[in-house]
This record gives sequence, structure tokens and C-alpha cells, in this order.
Amino acid sequence: MRVALVYNPISGSGRSEGVARAIAREFTGRGWNSLLVPTERSDPSSWLAPALVGADAVVVAGGDGAIRLVSDHAARAGVPLWHAPCGTENLFARAFGMTNDPAAIARAVESRRTRAIDLADADGVPFAIMASIGFDADVVHALAAMRRGGISHWSYAAPIVRTLRSWRPGELGWEIDGERESLGRGMVVVGNLRHYGARLNPAADAVDDDGLLDAVFIPADSAAALAPWIPLLWTGLHRRHPLLRERRGASVVLDSSAPALVQIDGDPAPLGAVSRVAIAVRPGALAVLRPF
Repeated sequence: MRVALVYNPISGSGRSEGVARAIAREFTGRGWNSLLVPTERSDPSSWLAPALVGADAVVVAGGDGAIRLVSDHAARAGVPLWHAPCGTENLFARAFGMTNDPAAIARAVESRRTRAIDLADADGVPFAIMASIGFDADVVHALAAMRRGGISHWSYAAPIVRTLRSWRPGELGWEIDGERESLGRGMVVVGNLRHYGARLNPAADAVDDDGLLDAVFIPADSAAALAPWIPLLWTGLHRRHPLLRERRGASVVLDSSAPALVQIDGDPAPLGAVSRVAIAVRPGALAVLRPF
């Protein structure tokens, strides 16, 4: 058995490397070949793609950003993936009941039980969990500009305060499977999985293997206007709100009257401020290992 162990050196304030090495020791004890692969800032084609050649599985020790980085290459290589959660939210691991326990991971790899899930692309940038435009995207970009190492939930405090002062949403619209609709001011979350940070879960009905994306518009003409939505999102009652818009489709094109930032899987999308972003699903693109 040959397994690539990808870890983010700064995820969990360095904890991911320790987790990856503990998993490697478990695999070595079983006589397996483990390849430790730290993430790099350079093009993953140069350091990740070669590590996946001939691999029976890839285990990612890190957060959702590391999953986003690895999932596209794992899908293209046909290598099943497991998330050993070491990040802040770990939405991917939560969605599939994955753990960072070495013995449990070894059992899952050995069983070879997988299921195919969808991936998606935002203007060609791949993601696994969700993409959004609006207040949360601005917070993510502000955090990235301030980040100097690992992060925690507290790391978001200053970026949130900064964004509360600066966020001015434009008029949004979407085109879903060719059908155009004007939305108004607010934010849009496009979910591939149903999970979202802080367990708010706007796209709570998203299904990971239906070949569709769930688009949710939350109206708000200012950051203050978003506050009443928080308890609704926590409880799932937002779906009963008459002003909420929710649509499902394989293709979602978002447009904004004012250039806006985009976030993907909790990371800033490298698109800059855009007036239009096209999001498309890739049905059944990625094999994920099932807990055993």
C-alpha cells in the first residue's frame, strides 16, 4: 500500500505535521509505504502531482484550505482522499465523519470503500465545499492580508471589525442553468456541501453527489442588516424567511453592480474584485474514503 500524506506546515499552529507523522508511523507499522508531502506556495503540479502518481490514497492533514488544494489533483489522478482535520473549521472532515486517528484512517484506507462526490470551479479555480460573494468573502480577504501564521477562530475578530466598517454590497444577480434573476443587495453562498463556518450552514440542503450546486441569497444592504440572519442560520429557520432566495443548478453565474471579492472554501479566491464569476459543478469528480 502506498499513501501520500500531505500536510500544511502552518495549519493548527504546526499541529498538522505531528498528525501526519503519527499517521505515517501507523502505516509503517503495517508495512505500507508513506510519503510525507508538505504543502508549498508554488504550483502544486510541481510538488503534489508527482506524489500522487501510483498512490493508493492521499491523506490530507490540515484544514479546508489544504483540502481545496489537494482535492483537484486527487480527482485528476483518480486517488481517493481522506481529511485528517487539523484546521479551524474542518468542514470537509465534518461532512464525511473523518477523523485524524491513525488507526481509523488505516482501516479506511485498507477497506478501499469510497464514494464519488462533486467538485466545482469558480472561474476555473477549483473548490470542494462552497464559494461566496459578499460580507464573508471580504472578511476572508481581510484575514489573508493580516495573516502571519496559523489561525484560530479569534483570528477573525479584527477582520470582521474592519469589514463591518467597510462593506458596501452592490446589486447582485444570478443566472442559474441559463435563467437570469435580479436579487438586490446582500450576499450569495454557493454550496457544494451543506456545511459552512460557525455552523451557520446557509446551503443546508446541499447534497454532495447530486451533480448540482445550491445557491442561497441573503438580502442585506449593510453589515448591520446581516445580524438578524445569524440566529436564523444557526437554527435553520432562514429557509422559512420570505426574502431568502434559494436555487439549485449545475451552473451558477453571479454578477455584481460593484466589483466584489470571492472566497472559496474559506480562502480568498485569486480572482481579485470581479463584477461576474461563473461557477460550474464537476459531477462525481472526487473519490473520498469512507470511515470503516
